[in-house]
Amino acid sequence: MRSGRPAQPTPKTDTGETIMKLAKYAKFRQEKFGGVLFETRSEKVYALNPTAAALVREIGAGCDERSLVARMMDRFSDSGGFMEREVLAFAASLRAHGLLEE
Repeated sequence: MRSGRPAQPTPKTDTGETIMKLAKYAKFRQEKFGGVLFETRSEKVYALNPTAAALVREIGAGCDERSLVARMMDRFSDSGGFMEREVLAFAASLRAHGLLEE
């Protein structure tokens, strides 16, 4: 059954990549130790270290997965690929917990 509302187009970057964003029920708050991500439907709270908080801030600013990896590799001076693996794993974890929309 349709809701009667037209489907919203998925936001894309100039290169056609899908822009990631936090789910509408996920709220982020910056803290001294990093940050906190709240999932308001189930009232779960996720404590984030500074790196994870930086990732969530970048997602909140609107970016695709490829540019998120590039930004984090630049920010943390990683040329060995460690940051890429960590970013992709973190994004996958956010998706698995229903905290990321695309």
